[in-house]
Amino acid sequence: MPNPMENKRKMRRKLQSESDGDSSSTEPTNKKSKSATNQEEPKLDMSSPLVSASCSRQSTESRRSQRSYSSFNLSCEPQLPNEFNRCGKVISIHLENFMCHESFTVDFGPNTNFLVGKNGSGKSAVITALSLGLAGNARATSRAASIKKLIKNGETSAKIEITLCNVGMCPFDAEHMGPHLTVVRHIRQSSSTYELKDARGKIVSRKLDDVKRLLRRFSIHVENPIFVLNQDSAREFLKKLEPSSNFTLLMKATQMDTCASALSECLTLRQKQARSLEHFKMRMQVAEGLVMAEEEKLAALRDKEAVKLKLAEANTKLAWLSVAQKEKELASCEHSIQLVEVKKAKLVAATTQKDSTQVTLTQQLSNFEEKKRHNQDVHRSHETRMREATRILQEQYLKACNIRTQMKNAEKRLNEDEHEYEACEKHISNYHADYARIKQEREELATRAVELKQLVAERETLVKQARQEQLEQKERYNAVREQVDAQRFERNKLNHTKQNIQTEMETLRRNKSNKLSIYGEQAINVDGALRSQYTGPNQHRMPRGPLGQYITAVNPKYRDLVENQLSSCLRSYIVSSDKERQALRALLQRFHGNNMPTIITSAFTNNIYNVSKFKVQATTPNTTVLIDEISCDDPVVMNYLIDSLRIETVLVTESKETAEFLTSDTENVPPNLTRVLVPGLGLEYIPSPNYAVYSARISPGRYMQVNVDDRIRQLQDAQRSLQERAASINADFQTLRETLERAGQEVAQTTTEISQCLAEVQKASQEIIEIESTEHRDLPEYDRLKTHLADCAERIEKCKEERRELQLKLEAIDERKAQYEAMKSDELKALQELSKQMESIDTEAHEVTNRIRTLDSEYSQNSRHLQTMVELVENQQRIKQELLNELEKMRHAAKLMGECIETKETEEELQDLISRHKARIRQVEQLNYDPEEVEKGLAVLRYRLAEDTNRFERTDSVIRELRTSYHDHAQNFQRSRSHYLTMVEYSFQNSLSLRHFNATFESNIRAKTWSINVFPASGNKTSNAKSLSGGERSFTTVSLLKGLWTTSDHPFYFLDEYDVFTDEVNRKFITEMLIKEGEDLRHRQYCFLTPLDTAVTESPYIRILKLSSPDEDNTNEHSQA
Repeated sequence: MPNPMENKRKMRRKLQSESDGDSSSTEPTNKKSKSATNQEEPKLDMSSPLVSASCSRQSTESRRSQRSYSSFNLSCEPQLPNEFNRCGKVISIHLENFMCHESFTVDFGPNTNFLVGKNGSGKSAVITALSLGLAGNARATSRAASIKKLIKNGETSAKIEITLCNVGMCPFDAEHMGPHLTVVRHIRQSSSTYELKDARGKIVSRKLDDVKRLLRRFSIHVENPIFVLNQDSAREFLKKLEPSSNFTLLMKATQMDTCASALSECLTLRQKQARSLEHFKMRMQVAEGLVMAEEEKLAALRDKEAVKLKLAEANTKLAWLSVAQKEKELASCEHSIQLVEVKKAKLVAATTQKDSTQVTLTQQLSNFEEKKRHNQDVHRSHETRMREATRILQEQYLKACNIRTQMKNAEKRLNEDEHEYEACEKHISNYHADYARIKQEREELATRAVELKQLVAERETLVKQARQEQLEQKERYNAVREQVDAQRFERNKLNHTKQNIQTEMETLRRNKSNKLSIYGEQAINVDGALRSQYTGPNQHRMPRGPLGQYITAVNPKYRDLVENQLSSCLRSYIVSSDKERQALRALLQRFHGNNMPTIITSAFTNNIYNVSKFKVQATTPNTTVLIDEISCDDPVVMNYLIDSLRIETVLVTESKETAEFLTSDTENVPPNLTRVLVPGLGLEYIPSPNYAVYSARISPGRYMQVNVDDRIRQLQDAQRSLQERAASINADFQTLRETLERAGQEVAQTTTEISQCLAEVQKASQEIIEIESTEHRDLPEYDRLKTHLADCAERIEKCKEERRELQLKLEAIDERKAQYEAMKSDELKALQELSKQMESIDTEAHEVTNRIRTLDSEYSQNSRHLQTMVELVENQQRIKQELLNELEKMRHAAKLMGECIETKETEEELQDLISRHKARIRQVEQLNYDPEEVEKGLAVLRYRLAEDTNRFERTDSVIRELRTSYHDHAQNFQRSRSHYLTMVEYSFQNSLSLRHFNATFESNIRAKTWSINVFPASGNKTSNAKSLSGGERSFTTVSLLKGLWTTSDHPFYFLDEYDVFTDEVNRKFITEMLIKEGEDLRHRQYCFLTPLDTAVTESPYIRILKLSSPDEDNTNEHSQA
């Protein structure tokens, strides 16, 4: 891998050529422009860790871009802020019919931007549009599987316009594009197209390749998550922080994954080329064989007689080789005969000397026994002397150990006495000075203790007063805080109610003609799906619902009463089986989500139940039965109301007295009565014996027999009422918040004062305790010190005398020990020598005994072997004579063929050579080759072989250089990966230290994991990121992103919902940290998207952009705070 300076020079030349190509291009209709555009431009990755970005900061490029802008004239050029001084910063984004936006434009500041908006206001649509508008993939945004899914509902196309700054180092075609340019992406149902516009708004190109070339020029990578982190990625990233995900993020953020993939591809390509080179080498070997065959063919044609001579010579060599082999066989036979004769002589001697050998062996065995007894006696005497020497040595060792112990004790006493003597002398010399110093210290400490006690009393009085005042302040603070929380809850409740009213009004307006619109748009969709599913003969099995559409009130004045009594089931559905229940549940879940209506399983019947036997009878005037006030044509729904709500047992009356009369006394209770309702008074009576009265609030009807226009007007009235109430609550809420802040500041100030006083009290009390616990040493009397000094000197002399006596005794013992150790060593050597002699005698005696035992068996065996040897000698003599005869014949035949020729070839090689010579002679005789044609073919083969050899050597040299270069690049890649890992960890640690967090890292390159263990300052010692609190995890994640930002430079950084899991304290700290990042690096552009309102103050470097909900207006324009 080349060095960094060489990289810079190469990239500078690439950028120079790229800029020249850009500046010379014109409109796409120009032929020269088309050819220039089709040329492949060098793919320079400006954020790659192995490519330095310094080339984009060339002063010459800056001067050329300045000159280019001066020559570009705009009729209405927009005034860009001076801070838009870097190519690639986002100036504005305009959306049409994209996601929730119909027409939306947002203008960004050049440094730090905060895009604030509630959920559903379209913040994420901005970051999604940024990715897609700059050639991003729809699937990578996690918003849709296909880009056409992002078109606004009801529309057929969408448009994204992104205006980028073209001012700064390394601009894109500055002379023609101007100070800014716009990338436009048109999205349709079937396809999407791009447009590239200059500062005048004129279309310069419609090619995706030109857009990608622009992105490479500006070093923009929207699919890198650290540059553009969308909502889903941010939430998932905040939740996990898994080791494998961390490693993948690090590699992708630093572009190291691209380098690793490139290295892997290089390795595969090099291995493939090496295999190809091996095949080429085998082909060369085949070519060499062809050349050799042609050379042999030509040689055979030129020298046929030489081949015949070689054949004769080979035959002569073969004949004399046979003679030499036969001579070797004869010599081997003679050698075998000599060996057999020697064995025969030994066997003859062994059979004739049996008796004499047995006597000799018996005499040797007796001599061995005598020597063994003598050695045993000598061994016992030496062993006795050695044991005596060992005993004496042990006694001497014990005495020496005791004496050394006494010497150590004496030495210890001597050291103690000398130390005591020196201390006594020091006390005597410093006696008077110590007495005066100790007295002065006592007086100073007593004075200091009095001052500290007075200070403690004063501070405790102040603390008591401050605590009383703090208690009152906290009571006021808590009271105001409760009021603020109540107002906040009320305000949130009003906002939620307003949002629900607005949603319901829009649904009603869209579906005025459909009676199901009062149940919501989901009910309409479900009804349509059910009708398409249950057609023909299956129509009677279609689930019933919502049930409210089948029910009406006979008497309009009881409509609200009937709806309140049946409110639990008006939105429900009825099915006939569990299978249909599961199918309906899946359908409802698809349209309603988690807020599904109730599903009831009940048998479907064709007739309404006959409840005459179980129906309560209205026996009093102005009284009716609830079932008579309900009209329902569907038997399934009506039977369900009878089964579940028992509407046939409920009476309705307008008179309170009638209700009390029918329920209070058991005798007056009609049969089958369960309840009596008084709608005018909102009362419900339970009959005796469980007599009870309940208040039953009757709300206005919403579903049954409701007119859509009346419902809309009712909702509008409620909305205006809520807005007036919200304005009043907001004013009160703002006043209470200011009061709460002032109360909190007062409590904090009082707490600080109390803490300071308590700290002073604690410090003074600790010092008083230390003064009171200080011990002043007492000085002994002067005469007593003199006497003690003399006693110490006397004891020292005694210890020295005792030490000298013990040293003499130890030396005498060491002399005796050396004497007896030498004696023990001599005896041990003698014993070892005797043991060796006895072992040798035992071995020899054992061998002699074995020889005596095997003497008889060996005799008979030797006799048989002797007979065999005699026969073997006779046979070998016969074979020798046959070999002599054959040798004479072969030598005679060889002399007839020629004189003896020495050769090293084997018989097989000579036979093969003779066969080749004969075949060559036959081939030459049978085939008529033209020597000139053979020479020409041989020349062609030699030329091709030489070319292949040169090509092989060059290719092999290139592959070796590639192998060396690959290894250098791989080593640089590993060093770069380690360097960037260290950079990220260092920056991450610095960010965590701002809140006194600690972190440890464990990286495993082989397993591709990077484990991060975070230890917060709150005392939570867990290292698992999942167990951190939401605020701690968000702070950790933002700190990690800051660390990753240090590894790669990018024109802009977009971060969505970084504070989604944070509390107010952590959110404020993280926001300040991100603002500080933007202030330190003003050449970058930052945009942070948040659903929460921010208290950040706008400045020349900070812009606050607030979004309203797209539903509030057809065109959505951002508002600058």
